[in-house]
Amino acid sequence: MTLFTKKEKQVIIILIGVLIGGYGIKLYNQSNIYEGFNSISQKEKEKFKQIAENAFIDPSKQSQNSKSSVNKSTSEKDYKPTEEIININTAQKKVLIKLPNVGKVTAERIIKYRDDFGPFKTGTDLLKIKGIGKKTLEKILPNIIF
Repeated sequence: MTLFTKKEKQVIIILIGVLIGGYGIKLYNQSNIYEGFNSISQKEKEKFKQIAENAFIDPSKQSQNSKSSVNKSTSEKDYKPTEEIININTAQKKVLIKLPNVGKVTAERIIKYRDDFGPFKTGTDLLKIKGIGKKTLEKILPNIIF
């Protein structure tokens, strides 16, 4: 007397083969995680360490050291915030508000239009939303993707 029939044994063998194959694929994918990884050079590492150390120096000591080491680093005056590129078809309300001339109400309208009519295909689709005119669209277009 056997525990399983011949067909049941075949199904079990196939299932075990699929599990082993899936695990093998998982291991292979994990082994390729670092392929595109570029490590930083020692010079870049030292520069970062110097900036980090300068952040925690007492202001009295910093004035003495600032002439020698901080002059090369960027100052707050030179900081320019990078403009965030937003996917108009997937962004949530709090992200849409970051767009120029888009407030809470307009962001809600964008989301409602997107839910009702599907994703935006072109920038001119945004003109169908109340509160977005040609001038607002010109300001928004450089900051969005579809």
